[in-house]
Amino acid sequence: MRVYIPVTFVGLRRAADSGALPSSGWQAHPLDDDSEEGEYAALAAAADHSLIALRSEPEAPRRRAVVVANVPEEWIDTEPGGTVVLTRRVPVERFVAVYADPPESTSRVVAALNGRDGEPLGDMLWFARQELTELVA
Repeated sequence: MRVYIPVTFVGLRRAADSGALPSSGWQAHPLDDDSEEGEYAALAAAADHSLIALRSEPEAPRRRAVVVANVPEEWIDTEPGGTVVLTRRVPVERFVAVYADPPESTSRVVAALNGRDGEPLGDMLWFARQELTELVA
């Protein structure tokens, strides 16, 4: 099953260092519709939840991030509202890609975190799993 996992750069850095997301229990958005629209909807929902996660991690760079991973269905518990919870650590080898805000979007993310309507956050950039170490450097 393909899932979109909202994370922060702290989580990405830990995954790069340890070879897996730092713990189980991550809430994720499953890809329900294998179309471009379905992928966009799952990515947008996960990006919104990444923004929420930034509120509880003041040490994290002010950029949203989403891990796209393929996981076995036995690694997930279904939640109300269409999300899933991952019951195991997700190894980096299961990552398909990572989406992340570019560095220049920091001021827009900070504005969104502070409840100020400003410029739209914009599109996230796509990174291959192999670029993870460079992305978090």
